[in-house]
Amino acid sequence: MKKTTITLLLLVIGNASAFAQIGINTSNPQAPFHVDGGKDNPATGVPTTAQQANDFAVTSAGNVGIGTTTPSTKVDIISTTAGALKITDGTQGNGKILVSDANGVATWQNSSPAVIINSNTGGSVTVATTLTYLGASAVVTIPGYYLISPRLITDSTPANCSNFIAYNLSTSTTALANAAFPLQEAHFAPSAINSFIYSTNVGYLAAGTYYMLVRYNGTCTSIKSRATPGQNDFALTLLK
Repeated sequence: MKKTTITLLLLVIGNASAFAQIGINTSNPQAPFHVDGGKDNPATGVPTTAQQANDFAVTSAGNVGIGTTTPSTKVDIISTTAGALKITDGTQGNGKILVSDANGVATWQNSSPAVIINSNTGGSVTVATTLTYLGASAVVTIPGYYLISPRLITDSTPANCSNFIAYNLSTSTTALANAAFPLQEAHFAPSAINSFIYSTNVGYLAAGTYYMLVRYNGTCTSIKSRATPGQNDFALTLLK
């Protein structure tokens, strides 16, 4: 009876040890699940970097390693050859970049030729001394630094009533949110009866819909935007 008990205990311990780690093509697994693709790992000790190059491992933390038995992130790929990652989902193409949406789902997006986004044309709107949405907007899908080129002419009454006119891009039509220029709007000097915004500035834009907001400083009876393409819109060019 005593021998039987000891034998069963040894079997239990042996089975626990055997199933603690699973090694394929190796008797020396380095993780709970370890595949030695090249069958070149040593019987004891830690495989060299070169030996790990053909290995696949899953740790107790759920990290997956390809080319490494000690992945430090959820997916850790180590390769000495360029092009270690390949994603073919129908959106791939030459010169594209991998872009995430708000939920972390990535697709390939165009990066070459240049990404140029033109807004729609705004309307005839009375500009206030606080930021006013004039109707021009554009959708940004690739976050990054953009050349922002506003095109706006406003008509003022009476002459010389404005001290300056300023604009910003915002993901809100009523307040600054994810502003292209977070510290200060871009300011421009007026002319006698018109205010012009034709320039190019650099700003960081996150993904989202951006609206051009405009304000003026002065004592105008009226200052109104034009509803004409090229006179009330803006263009965005993604910097590479």
